[in-house]
Amino acid sequence: MNEANRVGIAIVGHGSTASSLLAAARGIVPAGALDGVLAIDAGLGETPTFTEALCGAIAKVDRGRGVVVLVDLLGASPCQCARREGAGHSMVVVSGLTIAMLLKLIGLDRATLTPRQIAEACAEAARRAVGVDLPLCAEPAPHGEP
Repeated sequence: MNEANRVGIAIVGHGSTASSLLAAARGIVPAGALDGVLAIDAGLGETPTFTEALCGAIAKVDRGRGVVVLVDLLGASPCQCARREGAGHSMVVVSGLTIAMLLKLIGLDRATLTPRQIAEACAEAARRAVGVDLPLCAEPAPHGEP
């Protein structure tokens, strides 16, 4: 599908989280399934270089249908920068970046869904992916202890 007809996706994370998660997701899905998704690594947080890279990425993926920016931490500097630099774009910021969100993207029709619908679907995928799994051989905790 032509990228020009799709909601743009940018992912942002501290350190090299964004590029590492995108590389991991691309290793799981069919070749080309996540083409057009851009990763922006924030390093330790907001710097002039990071801000410039983020602005460039938002502009690059925005093809008129809007942008979803998936960030690692709610309220952290990359999240705040995405909110601020996204002014003027039809954009939704979703925090809690996970590989489950990225895998969800391959099943979404970014040519017909709105940025909000895509954001909600990614957030729901992340919520469903969180769980606590105890080993089968684990002994039960003593009474009154977690």
